[in-house]
Amino acid sequence: MESKRSSSPKTRSTSHGSSGTEYEVFLNFRGPDTRNTFTNCLYHTLLNKGISVFIDNQGIDVGEEISPEIFQAINDSKICIPIFSRDYASSSWCLCELEHMMQHRKTNELEVLPIFYDVKPSDVKLETGVYKDALTLHKKERGAEIVQRWEEALKEVTKIKGWDAKNIGHGELTHLIARKVLVKLKVSCVHISDHLVGMDESVDEVVNLLNVESKDIRLIGIWGMGGIGKTTLAKLVYDKLSTNFDSCSFISDIREASQGSGLLNVQRQLVFNIIGDMGVGFSNIDHGKNMIKNRFCRKKVLIFLDDVDHTRQLMALAAKKEWYGSGSRIVVTTRDRSVFDQFLDQFDRCLIYEVKELNNLVALQLFSKYAFRSNSPPNAFLSLSKKVIEQIGGLPLAIEVIGSFLCGKNKEAVWQDTLEKMKFCQRRDVKEKLMLSYVALDHQQQQIFLDIACFLAGQHKSYPYYMWDDCGLFPNEGIDVLLLMSLVKIGEENKLWMHDQLKDLGRSIVYEEYCKDPKKGYRVWRNQEGPNIVWQKKGTETVAAYHSNFFVHSQDLVLISEDFIKMPNIRFLEMCGLSLSGDFEDLFSELRWLDWEDCPEEMQATNFCPKNLVILDLSWSNIDEHWGGWTQLKQLNLNGCHRLQVLPFELGALEALTEMLIESYYFPTSISQVPSSIGALVNLEHLAICGATHLTILPNSIGMLKCLTELDVSDTGIAELPNTIINLRSLKALNMSHSCMQKLPEAIGMLEKLEEIYGVNCNWLETIPGDIVRLPSLKNLVLTKTRVENVPKLPQSLVCLCLSSRASEKAPDISNLVNLRSLELCFTGSTTIGWKTIRGDFCRTMRGSRHVAKETIDIACCKLELSTISSISSYSGCLRYIKRLEIINCKNLRQIGQLPFSLTGLMVNNCNLLEVVDLSNLSNFKNLEDLEVWDCPRLVEIQGLDKLESLESLIIGRCSSWLCLPDLSNWKELKMWDVDALTTYLARGKRVAQTEDLPLSHRLRLRGSADPEF
Repeated sequence: MESKRSSSPKTRSTSHGSSGTEYEVFLNFRGPDTRNTFTNCLYHTLLNKGISVFIDNQGIDVGEEISPEIFQAINDSKICIPIFSRDYASSSWCLCELEHMMQHRKTNELEVLPIFYDVKPSDVKLETGVYKDALTLHKKERGAEIVQRWEEALKEVTKIKGWDAKNIGHGELTHLIARKVLVKLKVSCVHISDHLVGMDESVDEVVNLLNVESKDIRLIGIWGMGGIGKTTLAKLVYDKLSTNFDSCSFISDIREASQGSGLLNVQRQLVFNIIGDMGVGFSNIDHGKNMIKNRFCRKKVLIFLDDVDHTRQLMALAAKKEWYGSGSRIVVTTRDRSVFDQFLDQFDRCLIYEVKELNNLVALQLFSKYAFRSNSPPNAFLSLSKKVIEQIGGLPLAIEVIGSFLCGKNKEAVWQDTLEKMKFCQRRDVKEKLMLSYVALDHQQQQIFLDIACFLAGQHKSYPYYMWDDCGLFPNEGIDVLLLMSLVKIGEENKLWMHDQLKDLGRSIVYEEYCKDPKKGYRVWRNQEGPNIVWQKKGTETVAAYHSNFFVHSQDLVLISEDFIKMPNIRFLEMCGLSLSGDFEDLFSELRWLDWEDCPEEMQATNFCPKNLVILDLSWSNIDEHWGGWTQLKQLNLNGCHRLQVLPFELGALEALTEMLIESYYFPTSISQVPSSIGALVNLEHLAICGATHLTILPNSIGMLKCLTELDVSDTGIAELPNTIINLRSLKALNMSHSCMQKLPEAIGMLEKLEEIYGVNCNWLETIPGDIVRLPSLKNLVLTKTRVENVPKLPQSLVCLCLSSRASEKAPDISNLVNLRSLELCFTGSTTIGWKTIRGDFCRTMRGSRHVAKETIDIACCKLELSTISSISSYSGCLRYIKRLEIINCKNLRQIGQLPFSLTGLMVNNCNLLEVVDLSNLSNFKNLEDLEVWDCPRLVEIQGLDKLESLESLIIGRCSSWLCLPDLSNWKELKMWDVDALTTYLARGKRVAQTEDLPLSHRLRLRGSADPEF
């Protein structure tokens, strides 16, 4: 890259930082040929996509040595793009850089993406005199040996598929290149911890086993003990190689996900990840196998199956090589090497990689990251840290747990005591290494840890909180301690998560106690042992029993009251599909949580009423309203109880109930009536009655639920909420989606804490009450696919406005809803209402929407007939925060009127009848930075465009050839122009802009332009 460059690194500058900075893309080009034309366009296009680019803006004088910083920039980059122009080969420094990047490509897998700007690949390959003559001249100055290396680099780069710029517009080409680069740099779908050390060697070894260049089909196993780092290693390899395949999938926790009928869902997830079709369905495992075989057999895929523990899982997901296309790779992580035994001859190659413990040096570094949040221990703790590593060994999970335990403990005496305790853990067994953290917990915290390890991992955290709190285990404080010590985590959807190794630790503690004294088998988590410990009269101190069997009918397994006489301490009981018989009076006095899915329709149990029960889960049971097992509860789950027609009249006995769930979407429940006694549930906070299509009304007593915060009546036959609902002053969320709701209460404004209203597919809803303006806390209002004809005035806090609903000009003023974050109004019917104006009332500031990341108003009017937007202006001064406006698919929109002066970005897309966009009122303001107009074939005028001196980006495409663009030579801030050929001239023959008056770096970029002057 030539031009002028200071030979001193201190005075040399580039577009990004200094030496040592990691770049994503390095541009290699001949300065005089393309610096101010194509290269500049490519540079800014990449920048606008958020890609970090190294570009040398100064160049090198003849005779100067190339700066080491240039070579370092190549080394630090992920992609190098050489731009081969006519005089490229005349620059020895361009060739020197090319040689370096081609050498780096061989050893570090650097991506090189060549562009043949105004030469052919044959020119670069030295088959013509274009480059060959220049190299002949270089031999005299540089010598034959150096030139020979350059020739080899030129020939080698032509083997890489690149772009030919001759037959494509620069704008389109730079967009194609940016898209390709983004694919190469794509964000991985797997999360990788920041605390990683010593993984490079293992990653390289697995990558070598995979050998992605080979056309064979391989099954690779990553095998090792729990907590050794198998999943982390798999994620790193996946992240490194995923761009080399047609499709990729990483499925975590196969063992957990495939329990019961879950393996079918794993198959569905795999198919979706590979072919991206949510509509594909299959009913059984064999159908899923055929789907994978038929749809994957022509694809080169990369599939990672994490934590496989049974051969049947691989049989369902990756049984044979014939299921996959040439070059495919299947990678499996497992603790059980035997799962591969049946597949050794089913693939071209089946290889096993054993994950080993970390060596002491790497282990110390990893320990330091957790204990001191640095790469090495402070000098005062170096010796102690080494002693800790000697004790716990190189197991990453043990290092993380012990390091987290010692984090913040700055007293040497504490460390010495810790080391003394660790001396009792002589075996390098994981349990002994993790036992120290368990011992550090107090009694209550230990009980919570063991509960999670044995049977609560994967549960929503709120459910066991009820039980722990009622048993005096102080769950809030206990969970905080477990989180700080890395013994438990809160995963997606607020579910409790515990590493397999920690679960094994907890279960081993329980099991060893049981082996010493069977009477202390106080937690049972294995399916086969659940009923056994009851029938054999074992475990008198048992506090939890777990049994889940979906394949045994209830009449086959019956537990009688005498079986539980010697189990007075049981507080958690799960018995899916089992039945009870006998007199249970005075039994289960300590039972807090009963999980009884598939409860039988009839049972012989009498006096079954555990007086301290706080959680009752009867999901998918055959019970009806006459079942007598109701008691004092805090959480009641009746999901899927399709035979239940009426909620029991004994609701008055459930005064302590805080949550009641009756949800059934796949098999609608038969509930047709909610008794008035529901008003007695004065502590109820969450009520969900979903899928009750026969339920048409709620009783007036619903208004007595003073603590209710969430009410969900979606997918019901309810047409109208009782007026007493206005008494629910604690209500925060109302969901009436897919219901028969026709109107909302007129006095809904009295619900001063209401934040969310959801009404998706409320096909009978016609009006929004004017009183809605009095909801000061409302944040989300979603009314899609309704019959709403009145579009209210929106508050200044609006984030997302989606209008495809029938609308009238008469609308209540809800501009006082200052906390509203989202409004969606959609209508899919065939009727359209001619609406002459969208007033400025509908455009307000957008902050914190869960629908859009940026501050955006989105007007998507696919069904709404609009003739003008006459004014989107500062209604009552509420528009001062609007940042971005998007107007999309407004098929009948003819004019966009004056816009709010706070606007920084405007996008108009696919408005077929749009003729005028008025930006004139923005001329006195310096905010608008981005303007994009696409697919507006009748657009002939953008008023005030010539005065927008602050504009940085202009994109206009597929608009009218009559579009008048003014002289834009005053646009000093413009960095990106993308205007297609149709808009570069006026029909009157006047030039669009005098581009020669603009800075070279700001020149117009055209797509498909036939104008030789551009």
